[in-house]
Amino acid sequence: MKKLLYPLLVCTSFSIFADENESGVENINASYIRSDNYIQNPYRSIVSGGGTRNLNESQIQEHNFAEKLFYDGTWNLEAGASAQYTGVGAGYPNYAYGLNLFGQTGRVGGFSAGGVFTAMNPFFAAQMNGSNTNAAPFLPSNEQVTVSEAYLEYQHGNVIQVDAGYIGINNSPWLSENYYANVMSPGTTYQGLLVNMYPGGGWLLTALTFNGAQIVSETGFTPYTFYNKGYDYLGGTIVNNNPSVTSSGTAALGANYTGWNNQYNLRIWGYQFNNYGTLLYADNSIKFQPSKALSFSLAAQAGTDNQLANGSNAMTNDSLGQISSNFVGLQGGVNYDWFGFSIGYNNVWGPNSAYGNGAIVTPYTYGFATDPLYSTPYMSGLADLGTAGSAYKLSPSFTFLNGCLSFSTAYTIFNTSIAEWNGTQEYDFTATYNIPEIKGLTLFGVYAYQQVPDINTSGNSYITQIYVSYLY
Repeated sequence: MKKLLYPLLVCTSFSIFADENESGVENINASYIRSDNYIQNPYRSIVSGGGTRNLNESQIQEHNFAEKLFYDGTWNLEAGASAQYTGVGAGYPNYAYGLNLFGQTGRVGGFSAGGVFTAMNPFFAAQMNGSNTNAAPFLPSNEQVTVSEAYLEYQHGNVIQVDAGYIGINNSPWLSENYYANVMSPGTTYQGLLVNMYPGGGWLLTALTFNGAQIVSETGFTPYTFYNKGYDYLGGTIVNNNPSVTSSGTAALGANYTGWNNQYNLRIWGYQFNNYGTLLYADNSIKFQPSKALSFSLAAQAGTDNQLANGSNAMTNDSLGQISSNFVGLQGGVNYDWFGFSIGYNNVWGPNSAYGNGAIVTPYTYGFATDPLYSTPYMSGLADLGTAGSAYKLSPSFTFLNGCLSFSTAYTIFNTSIAEWNGTQEYDFTATYNIPEIKGLTLFGVYAYQQVPDINTSGNSYITQIYVSYLY
């Protein structure tokens, strides 16, 4: 791991010199722990038609106990409906509707409480989707009525914040978050503890642990992971109802540094996925902006994923091989006004005797395509395909109407050690329109197509989705 990370960190160490107040620009990490940031809110960075309340400190200090508890809090209601067509060959349609209600009290003595209630397809799920009710878990197309979050939060100034209970974790690169634009209910929430601390100097430190997760479309927190649920477009890897392939818990430590007027970022993370290995990871990125319209960016990442003990784990228990993987990645991008373009590359390798000939084992992004690899497309990346190898991703993007309308396209090609995926290509097109006349109303559409080699009997797969949502 030292051989992998040393050149990654040294090549950009010249950038680590910025003061958090440099040029009067507030460091983004300095503002992460703040009374009005609400990091558990899945919709905190999304345009809303109302709901969210932001008060300054002087307003809060004037309020009595009841006002601090209730009036000083915030809430959002997100409702939507979607139609999706997915499959291999003929495919099948799925339909969904539902809402998510987030709320958090104001702070009393630094403490507050909050949660998210989710109701997806509470009625007529079987009538809408027939035999395909459970065939589109990422939509989701089944009935899902559950408490997605329920937590107690403590915040001390702008220095430390603790969240405990059913929580979202949104600043950890190898854990799926609680919000994605194409998913109606929270992507993944966790039963555990999250601690964030800002000691100054542009550093945000994070420690977390959890012993269960509630994955999109599921009700209840369990030790099952994405490997157990079979969440990918081509079928699952590990069957459920087998205690030898679950995870008793996860612990992780992370450090995030931001400097140079928020133009440079460094992340260093370590994860212990019980029964699924130890993953060490680092990435950094730097942005150059010669003019208001023009910018360039460079990024690099590296990591290693292993089972430290020689004993059994979820992969060996299912006869899939030991966990042993290394990976690196590079990314470059350019943006000019309404046009952007990026190219990403990843290489993943390990012993031929290992799972996927050295594939990355990632229990809470597998099949969901939410890992941080630069080459991961919309449907399936190297980690989702469960193979070592390399991949290139080309991504042009376009933004119009003052940022309200955006298009993103991508072409990804894989060169893998497993023959069934070698030469796989994926084509993606997504569109998002935030309707300015009705603040909070958003239209989202996607078409993704994955072409596999002839030797792969699973066949080519695709997904088409139209999703309309309103956030208040």
